[in-house]
Amino acid sequence: MKSDCLQRFLFDNAAIRGEWVNLQETWQEVLNRREYPAAIRRILGEMMGAAALLTSTVKIKGRLVLQIRSEGPVSLLMVECTSANTLRAFAQWEGDIDENQGLSELTGEGTLAITIEVEGAKQPYQGVVSVQGDTIADTLETYFAHSEQLATKIWLYANDHNVAGLFLQQLPSEEVDMEKAEEDWSRISQLASTITDEELLTLEMETLLHRLFHEETVRIFDPASLSFACTCSRERVAETISMLGQEEAEDILDAEGGIEVACEFCNEHYHFDKVDVAEIFTDAVSPASDPDTLH
Repeated sequence: MKSDCLQRFLFDNAAIRGEWVNLQETWQEVLNRREYPAAIRRILGEMMGAAALLTSTVKIKGRLVLQIRSEGPVSLLMVECTSANTLRAFAQWEGDIDENQGLSELTGEGTLAITIEVEGAKQPYQGVVSVQGDTIADTLETYFAHSEQLATKIWLYANDHNVAGLFLQQLPSEEVDMEKAEEDWSRISQLASTITDEELLTLEMETLLHRLFHEETVRIFDPASLSFACTCSRERVAETISMLGQEEAEDILDAEGGIEVACEFCNEHYHFDKVDVAEIFTDAVSPASDPDTLH
């Protein structure tokens, strides 16, 4: 089984594209950094698989973020996937979470936002959809149907060991015979719907595609490797402290004796004492500082 990789495929006899993803070490890196209740693990894993699949479809240099916000027991779920094929994820919740609770129970009338940030662009693109059904796949399929007008099917599964996903989507084209396109989509999506969770988790992609589409002509592309990576750093945290302003930072120092910041994604802790904070604001007003320098 290829792990921590994504592969694209196309149907030569139909205007349909597909992707398959499997995450093992990447998923374990997330679970090793924070202990999540079983129900949250399942949803967060499915979101990681979805983020990897969607980032491959948009083909941008930048990052894609999936984020669910709600007033329910789980207030925030967030996954980031970059064009460098790195992922990170975290969730915030309150109270006890039953392992049998589904997405709608945990998030109530929550919303899922898809944010695409392209390097060099002034504004990110964002699409928002209310949480639909009881799975991430249901919600994303609704988003594509209403916002993108693209027929899309997604299968996602996550357990404590790995995450797997399958993605099918009609290719937009003005030259396609609509009757044939609808027949092709109906046939191929119905074949894909016979997949089981066990098959998705355990079968090599080539074996899985042969089992589902052995009468179709499928072209498979080279796999792309995926991995966990976090972009937090002491320098970035220092920049955040500088944005608080010197007065507020010194108030925190007086009250707490130091400033402690933990990265939500990787759980790395950064500590700043009075000397560290003084250096931050000394550097901020230094005449040698270049105001046009980007960090």
